[in-house]
Amino acid sequence: MTDKRNDSGGLTVRLARADEVAWYNALMKEHHSLGVAASGRVLRYVAEAGGVPVVLGTFGSAAWRVPVRDKHVGWDDGQREARLERMCANQRLCVLPVAAGVAHAGSRALGAMLRALPADYLAAFGVRLMAVESFTDPASHAGTVYKACGFTAAGSTAGYGRSRGRDYYAYHGQPKTCWLRELAPGGIAALAAGFDAPVLAGRRAPDFNRLQVSGDRGLLGYLAQVADHRKAKGIRHDLAAIMVVIVVARLCGANSVYAAAQFAQSMPPGALRRCGIRYNKRLGRHVPPSHKTIKRMIRKIDAEAADQQMCAWLRQEAAAGRLNWRHIAIDGKSVRGAVRPDGTRPRLLAAYDVTAGAVLGQEDVEAKTNEITCFVPLLQAILTSPRASSTARGGSDSDDSDDSSSSSSSSSSSSDGYGEEQEQEEGEGEGEEELVVVTADAMHTQAGHVLAMNEMGVAWILDLKGNQPGLYALADAHPWGGEPVLHATAEVGHGRHEIRTIRVTSQVPGDITRRFPGTAQMMLIERYRHDVRGSDATAACRAAGDDPDMAGCAAGEEISCETVISLTALTPAQAGPEFLLGRNRGHWGVENGLHLRRDTTFAEDASRIRAGDSARLFASIASTVVSVLNRDGRTNHAAARRELGWDRTGMQALALLGL
Repeated sequence: MTDKRNDSGGLTVRLARADEVAWYNALMKEHHSLGVAASGRVLRYVAEAGGVPVVLGTFGSAAWRVPVRDKHVGWDDGQREARLERMCANQRLCVLPVAAGVAHAGSRALGAMLRALPADYLAAFGVRLMAVESFTDPASHAGTVYKACGFTAAGSTAGYGRSRGRDYYAYHGQPKTCWLRELAPGGIAALAAGFDAPVLAGRRAPDFNRLQVSGDRGLLGYLAQVADHRKAKGIRHDLAAIMVVIVVARLCGANSVYAAAQFAQSMPPGALRRCGIRYNKRLGRHVPPSHKTIKRMIRKIDAEAADQQMCAWLRQEAAAGRLNWRHIAIDGKSVRGAVRPDGTRPRLLAAYDVTAGAVLGQEDVEAKTNEITCFVPLLQAILTSPRASSTARGGSDSDDSDDSSSSSSSSSSSSDGYGEEQEQEEGEGEGEEELVVVTADAMHTQAGHVLAMNEMGVAWILDLKGNQPGLYALADAHPWGGEPVLHATAEVGHGRHEIRTIRVTSQVPGDITRRFPGTAQMMLIERYRHDVRGSDATAACRAAGDDPDMAGCAAGEEISCETVISLTALTPAQAGPEFLLGRNRGHWGVENGLHLRRDTTFAEDASRIRAGDSARLFASIASTVVSVLNRDGRTNHAAARRELGWDRTGMQALALLGL
């Protein structure tokens, strides 16, 4: 590489070329008291002033074990082994004699090298660096250059060293000062974190390390609040512990009671202890719950109370990674394979945080009612719960990530495109207040729902369809042909070419605003689609871009068009056309991110669980598992469950739960 970086004083820093290594080593051997030695993944930098080399810097792999450094970082042996490659070492820094005429040549050159190092290291070795270390002999160097470049003295070594070819440490009696410097904000903390922080992956995402997942605020603590209706005599396992065992088993691929019990029998003592399983003094070990114990528990448990506690825990997780805006999609799903004692099928109305991938709450739709009566109580429960929000709008930790299925991430029928990183969209909750956007299908376009959401201070986007025929005709009569297309997206994939366009107007008829107070905008969304066959047709469609006429790409295919008219309380200042179109598409997150996964990955509709409220309980656990895997950034849940299931100990699944 020959690209150069200049500091503010004209000093130029570049990587040494492959044909310069011999020349570089000769200079280093001549002018550095410790010689040339470099080990591991090596990068060599040359700092020049006026084309003349003045400073040489060698960076290589970090030392395997340095107690004073490891104590300063705070990582254990396992974390050091897994993340040591994220730290490199400044193994040599040589200021050449000609640098005498360059002011502060050493610190300026080292600073420029450190600025270039992360990108160069990533390009050369595919590793994203978090920190850099170095060592100086206090008898001959005060470390002034390192102090000037932001290094922190971690302490002195014990005076032991290991030479190449030896597998033991020898005492040399010359303790060195260990210096550390972060190369990314929060880099050193990420090296010792319990879970991989987003900075390690280099992408914006909720930080699992920020979640309160242990002690009283952990999953065990929440489930301990569920009343145990079993007879006290003979109880060996706490209800909360059995529930956590089931959650771990479901994370690892168990879709039935028998499979969960079978997995529990394979869990080692350490995993059972972390699940809350008590130690049996008589047998001298942790005894997992049997199939009969699990079966009796799920028959007698209050499934609604357990669901509420699991959703409360998930809301706590979502709060730890909250964005400056949140999209909550509300939709219901029946458990088709299960039947209640009265012959009806369980149906749950779920509130799904599309931006965080978490289920915030679920309401059981009783047999003699429907989703409409459950909508407001569900929304009130999740927005007034602890840590959800003191009101619907509150301060938040701005993380600027979006896990929704937006217009640029995936097709609405694909469940594997969930969780793609996006750039911030226009109108995304501008300002410091949190903006909560609620979307639902046309069934919930009800005046009572709108009034309740207005009172709670949340924004909403609702579709107008045949259940409001008069208002739909009124909105449809608007001269949409005179409204320009303000934003459009085009996608080619899954065997089809799809274009979405949006037209927006603030001229809302009075009859609509009287029926739905707070309506700020109307939008017309059109979806054009045709099938694509063959690579040539695919290339032609991609070249056509977002032309709604699909000119030159249809090639005789029949083009279908679907039109949706929606109302929103979002003002033009809060939400631009791109944001509105993205939220309309993002509503499919509840279908693709939750319901489809429960149907396919968890085989929910094929389930034949009958006893008590066990079907409701297993559906709630499936929602919890989906939320946990989303939180961990897993897009393919089937593959993730297989991977977790191959670890028969359940320890990886427990780590995801923070236990």
